[in-house]
Amino acid sequence: MLESPESFVSEYAESPQFLFLSSAVKEHAEAVLSAFFDRAAERGAHSLAQVTPGIVEVVLLQDMGRLNLPLAAKQALPELLEGFFGFLKESGRFPAAGALQVCAEALAGKFRGALREDGSVKGETFRKASAEVGRNDPCFCGSGKKFKKCCGPLMGG
Repeated sequence: MLESPESFVSEYAESPQFLFLSSAVKEHAEAVLSAFFDRAAERGAHSLAQVTPGIVEVVLLQDMGRLNLPLAAKQALPELLEGFFGFLKESGRFPAAGALQVCAEALAGKFRGALREDGSVKGETFRKASAEVGRNDPCFCGSGKKFKKCCGPLMGG
């Protein structure tokens, strides 16, 4: 976990900049920012100074879309990060956050484009839990019969 991001997050939640966020984002803001910092720490950013535009990109595009959030809140994640980094820059807490703010703004379209209408992430590969069983293969139940003569009719095969 990054060093004391909670204090920055709490201050941001009380700032005038926070008021400009959509209500869908405000409800989940503190948990989302905490999750962002946890993921950033997993990727090697153990302090706010170690968060780079590259880490923002990787965490936003690879991790944040998988959070269990309503679609409106998920679509506004780049807006939340942009506002938070803008707050850090403008308040003087972390002036270098301006680059992170620009990065979050630039990634917004790409992030939203990776989301499906149901909020899931596009491009995730679906894998079946078991291998295909052919009609003439031995039945997977262990009877020794062919699949077509054993469990096949029960499974519509």
